[in-house]
Amino acid sequence: MEIQVLSNIATKSVDWYSEEFIYNSVVNFLKENGYKVQKSHSPKETEKTGRVIIASKFFKKEVIEVKGFPFYYHPVTRETVPAKNTNVKSWFTEALFNSFINFSLSDNSEVAMAVPNVGRYQAIIKKLNDYFSTNDLYFRIYLVNEDGSVEVSNLNYKYASAGL
Repeated sequence: MEIQVLSNIATKSVDWYSEEFIYNSVVNFLKENGYKVQKSHSPKETEKTGRVIIASKFFKKEVIEVKGFPFYYHPVTRETVPAKNTNVKSWFTEALFNSFINFSLSDNSEVAMAVPNVGRYQAIIKKLNDYFSTNDLYFRIYLVNEDGSVEVSNLNYKYASAGL
């Protein structure tokens, strides 16, 4: 997995796996690496789609679907509990599908996804690497760590070491 320049943000008031934290971490990372964040979309309460970041650097434009990690509040233990594997697969699948739909948001753009860097998402990503590599498909993933740092990877091994 390729690791780019790390970016830190100190936002401890928000759970690190939430879409808000992922969104803010990636926006800061992109700005620190010379990207201009042209447009960001935060869904209204009635919308189901996730947040989208549109960023550009030189003549390259990227549309990034932001997805958190499915945790829920357990009323009996009064703790935040990770969702079951089936929920994680659904969330990842939705984010991947939305990324492809986001392609139409901007002409001549690349699509990407930003997710928390957790084991369940990493396991799904590993299962997809062979498919994206065999079919020579480009798909960048921003993995956000608990400290707000960002690791950049690609589902295609060929592009995994390509620069930001």
